[in-house]
Amino acid sequence: MISSILQVFLRFIYVVIGIILISAFVGLFTNSLSETDPALFEKGVQLTIPSFFENVVFICQSLFNWDNLTIHGAKQREFSIFLNFWDVYFYSIILFLSSLLLSIFNGVLLTYISMMLSHKMNSLLTRTVSLFESLPDLFIIMIIQFSIVVYYQKTGTLLFPVAGTAQNESYLLPIVALAVIPTILFYRISLHLVRDEWEKPYIDLARSKGFSKKRIFFSHVMRNIIPSLFIHSKTMVLYLLSSMVIFERIFNINGIISYVIRYPSSNIIAFSLILFFVPIFLLYVVLTPMIEKITGQKLEW
Repeated sequence: MISSILQVFLRFIYVVIGIILISAFVGLFTNSLSETDPALFEKGVQLTIPSFFENVVFICQSLFNWDNLTIHGAKQREFSIFLNFWDVYFYSIILFLSSLLLSIFNGVLLTYISMMLSHKMNSLLTRTVSLFESLPDLFIIMIIQFSIVVYYQKTGTLLFPVAGTAQNESYLLPIVALAVIPTILFYRISLHLVRDEWEKPYIDLARSKGFSKKRIFFSHVMRNIIPSLFIHSKTMVLYLLSSMVIFERIFNINGIISYVIRYPSSNIIAFSLILFFVPIFLLYVVLTPMIEKITGQKLEW
């Protein structure tokens, strides 16, 4: 038990160190962009090893005194980072985790539907998914937004806000749009795993006992492929993180990515990314022993 806790703690520390090093490297470039912070702006871009280690020390000192973290306004006035940070942070976390869970749910649902359909209908579904997969993210978002605007013009009913504002934050449409491509990726992966599993001898044995397709799928096949799906879900996490840069711009979302772009100091970047990583890490920490207990398989991070 103590060994497992120690391993989890070490994994977290390794990721934090990685975020600090990346933020220190990014800080070498963003110093010249921080016009709201005179000290950083005057230094400009300094691509030197001493400057990199200065950033590392600066970030570590800031993290140990996180309650004193500050940002600089347009008139070079200094404010506490927590003046509006938590609203931005929790908004982004809700969007991110909701999109991740929705992607996984939709991917499994599409896989189940695909396995229950006839060969002809299954091929049609696969081709349709392939078509969406070939479309750029930006094009899919524009189609969704355009469809909502056209529906509003025709009926006078606004289904969802197509963009967020400071007074009216948008949730449903960004979550759905952000989950489209990850859903397709997860569907592709799970369908491949299910088809491989469906060829194994125990499936024929289950059929000979009169088990329905539904029971075989959820009671046996899904239990056996969950560890593989769990590992592949990390790819979706990285994809969602990279996609949020575009989505926050298009949907006018005041999220964590926009926040670090607005205040590109290396310590602010590191602090924001570490906090953003915490709930994702905790989610995997909680799910890992649960999946190991259900499947009887040891998971590797």
